Amino acid sequence: MPSGIVQKIEGEYAIVEIKRQDMCGDCHACDAVHVSRACTLKCINNVHSKVGDSVEISLDNKTFLKATIIMYGLPLAGLIGGLLVGYIIGNFATYMDAEILMILGATLGMGLMFMVIKNRDKQNKYRKMLPYITSIKNSTY
Repeated sequence: MPSGIVQKIEGEYAIVEIKRQDMCGDCHACDAVHVSRACTLKCINNVHSKVGDSVEISLDNKTFLKATIIMYGLPLAGLIGGLLVGYIIGNFATYMDAEILMILGATLGMGLMFMVIKNRDKQNKYRKMLPYITSIKNSTY
């Protein structure tokens, strides 16, 4: 089970910094975001941990796959859909360059998908997909 240190408490959630795990495989997403080999995760704090606690976290494999599809698949679908819409409009609109319409369509499609994801996140629709803290390994207090 991955473990990390609670950095911040936000209501019923805890922001946990975890070190790169073996299960990360070839992901290297933490390398792109941070200089160190650590990532921060928003976790459900159902064990009432505090800032500085060393905790173990868990996430179901099915849930991880669904979250990955939402965060990467939906924006990609929006990008491709917007690209196709821009291409179709570009074929009929002779007054504009088709490539510019394709770029605009792709950007708008991907942006729309990000807005949908952000809106659903604000409504806590993805709460069941968050990792959760299973136990406190040791407490600083």
